[in-house]
Amino acid sequence: MGAADIIPLIDGAPERHLVVGETVIAQDEADPALFVLISGTLEARRGDAVLAQIAEPGAIVGELSLLLGTPASADVVAVEPSVVRRIDDAGQLFRDVPEFGQHLAIMLARRLHRVTTFLGDLQDQFADRPGTLGLVPTVLSGLLDQEHQEFVLGSDREPDAPY
Repeated sequence: MGAADIIPLIDGAPERHLVVGETVIAQDEADPALFVLISGTLEARRGDAVLAQIAEPGAIVGELSLLLGTPASADVVAVEPSVVRRIDDAGQLFRDVPEFGQHLAIMLARRLHRVTTFLGDLQDQFADRPGTLGLVPTVLSGLLDQEHQEFVLGSDREPDAPY
C-alpha cells in the first residue's frame, strides 16, 4: 500500500482547505487527530528550522503525537494552497483497515532507518575527535538506548532552545 492508496480509505473524512501560512498542527498542542494530505505542500517546522517538506498526496501528519500521546513536536504549516482530511478516530480506522496501520508502521520504519543511518554516520565522523565533538558518539548512543525515557529539550545554558 502506498501513500496514494490512503486517500480512498478516508473518503468522507472532513476536508480542510488551507491557505499559505495556515497551521494544520501547532507545536506543543495536543490534538489526537491525524491529517492526510490530499493536495498541496506542507512543512514541518520547529522555530525557523524546516524539518520536512510534505508534498505526496496521501502523506500522513500528526502520527507521532497521536501514537505517543504527546503534544505536537513541531508546527505543520501549508506552504502553498493545500487540502487535508482530518481523521478524528484513528483507532477505529486502524481496526477497520489494518492495511492503514501497516502503511503507517512502514512509513515510520523508513523514517527511523534514515535517521539511524545518519546518526551512525555522525558517530563514525566524530569518533576520534578530541574535546566536545568527541562526545557526539556517546550522546547519540545514549539517545538510541533510551527506548522509553522521555527527553526534555534544551540545556542549562539555553533551556528554551529551538531544537
